[in-house]
Amino acid sequence: MAEASTPTGPVKLVILPRTRAALGRDGLRRYLEAVHGPMVVDETAVSGRFTSYVHHYAQDWATSGGISGDMAILEDRDAVTIIRTPTMADLALSKACDGYRKRIGPDEDNFREAEGSLALLADEIEAVPGVDCAGHKLFIFRSALPKRFDDWADQIGMIVRDNGLCGAVINAARTIEGQFPFIQFDEVGLSASCDPATIAGIIHQSALAHFGNVETKVLLAEPVRFI
Repeated sequence: MAEASTPTGPVKLVILPRTRAALGRDGLRRYLEAVHGPMVVDETAVSGRFTSYVHHYAQDWATSGGISGDMAILEDRDAVTIIRTPTMADLALSKACDGYRKRIGPDEDNFREAEGSLALLADEIEAVPGVDCAGHKLFIFRSALPKRFDDWADQIGMIVRDNGLCGAVINAARTIEGQFPFIQFDEVGLSASCDPATIAGIIHQSALAHFGNVETKVLLAEPVRFI
């Protein structure tokens, strides 16, 4: 879990670990889902301060159409963890307890490399409710300033409704650990019948008009909620 700074709230902490080479994508999921996630939940001095704790496991893009040429898949990440707390003080206290210092913190080295792992603080706007209930989620990361945020939320909301999707959240992000060029990202809940690449392409075409032709990377993930 990442270090937190300014005491404000509510807080959304987004962690993108660098997978230990010996594990690979499948091994990382097994470890996070069967060992680390339950361990965090079991340490109530840590997880008792969370309002939400969700792992997102990266999925392969098994589509015939592929991804639009000016987008790319976020290849070097196998998971995204999102933790919400009421305040930064709650997040700091969850790290200060013995359960984190003696058990949770040391266990992180069993699945991730410290060098290259990332942590972000995100300010979010819910465009359409329901994203965290979706069976799969699309993350779209951009190296774009979150300009006209409310307008972009409206556009994403229209895409969600027009395509029968399962909610959306847009985020302005600040990196607090590691180096990450993307300071804006969307989370879009996917329906079972949609093609993720097609949806990513539709969103990207709209984003080109809104943000311009900025670096964009996408990640398809399966959420697993612990809290």
